[in-house]
Amino acid sequence: MKRSEFFFNLISIAVDFVMIMLAGVGAFYFRLRLTEFRPIIYSLSLSGYLEILFLISPIVVLLLALAGLYNLKGTRRFVSEFSRVFLAVSSGLLGVVILFFFNQTVFPSRLIILMTWGLAIVLVSLGRIILRRTQIAMLKQGIGLHRLAVVNDESGNGLVNEIEKRPELGYKIVALLKLTDLNKLLEELEQIRKNSGIDEIMVANPKYPSEVNERLLAFCRDYGILFNFVPNVFETSRVNIQMETISGTPVIILKGTPLEGWGKFMKRVLDVLISSLALIMLSPFFFLIAVALKLTSRGPVFFHQPRAAGLASFECYKFRTMYYEMSEGTAQGDKLREELEKQNARPGPFVKIKNDPRVMPLGRFLRRTKLDEMPQLWHILRGQMSLVGPRVHMVKEVVKFQDMHKKIFTIKPGATGLTQITQVQKPELSFEDEIRLDTFYLENWSLWLDLYIIFKTLLILLGKKPKVDY
Repeated sequence: MKRSEFFFNLISIAVDFVMIMLAGVGAFYFRLRLTEFRPIIYSLSLSGYLEILFLISPIVVLLLALAGLYNLKGTRRFVSEFSRVFLAVSSGLLGVVILFFFNQTVFPSRLIILMTWGLAIVLVSLGRIILRRTQIAMLKQGIGLHRLAVVNDESGNGLVNEIEKRPELGYKIVALLKLTDLNKLLEELEQIRKNSGIDEIMVANPKYPSEVNERLLAFCRDYGILFNFVPNVFETSRVNIQMETISGTPVIILKGTPLEGWGKFMKRVLDVLISSLALIMLSPFFFLIAVALKLTSRGPVFFHQPRAAGLASFECYKFRTMYYEMSEGTAQGDKLREELEKQNARPGPFVKIKNDPRVMPLGRFLRRTKLDEMPQLWHILRGQMSLVGPRVHMVKEVVKFQDMHKKIFTIKPGATGLTQITQVQKPELSFEDEIRLDTFYLENWSLWLDLYIIFKTLLILLGKKPKVDY
């Protein structure tokens, strides 16, 4: 840990403590202002209330620490931090309520507890935003950056460019090295370590043999250097592990996703609420698009095609965007698609055709604005899809997937997702990167992550290109 990081850790503890105290005092005085509207039955002096606050505040700070909030590395995401603040503050004040209940003590005002809870979440989050902005400003001035050596080839150039463009990540690249000979690479790293120093080493190519990572990890352990590497598809699945012992033998269980039990239930509730509300609100657009399609081209309003959903498939409906005689399912359309697929230069099972001649002008507008995908709300309501999830793939694409790619089919496909919003920033996202993003989503699912993706999707629909922090 850099000295600046240690300094910010200490400062953040003090700021959190002060913000919790301010929330409590603010709630106390605000409640006094409301006495003419809602009288206080049991009186409590400010000094007595401060004694309670001084007891509660360190407990909440301890819960914030247990939530892992005192590691201010540059890559922390606000959504993740806010959710942990919410849980820690809620747990702390819930504990106070339970304590008063079991002690059979009457607290003067339930409203004070409620206001303290809300203010504490807001003020602690605000304090952390200010600290984070200050830390980013220092990083941009070169203060507190981690000296990073990157073992890289062309496949990792995108990652290197991202690190160089974003000093808030906390890195300064001191060496870019290519792997030709492993022993020679270790000698180069040793020389760089002696001359300029190295805080972290990153392997940016997921396709290097495991021996490379093993030797570099040993080198890092010898000199107290942090080791990072870009995982391949299999390695991304080695999270959510559970350790058990059976008759003294340790057994590691690889859990597929946190999207199980209550998580799955909450996600389904969110899907039903938003999709039903959206279908009602957007019904006029359904009518207008249907009329526009009928007036500008012949053929049906909807286009449907088999799409993969786990081990099964379903007929996925979208608004038709192609000329009817050129669309798939017609003799001319199927023949034209075969010819166009030969022009596909994208590696992997996906086919991407630039300036597709089959798409009509209205169809281009519908695709650009994502309005062609509105009928997917019906699939979400029926439970065939989810609002957020991996991209929904054509069945004929899925048969080309390798076994290690098929983990993404363990959850429902989504109308939007981490891959979909990332592609707005990076249109040339590779197939392997798409799989990695979808795998990351299912391995690290949370309700907050879903809300984050939905929020970013709304910005995209409004014509923005928001930064994606995942």
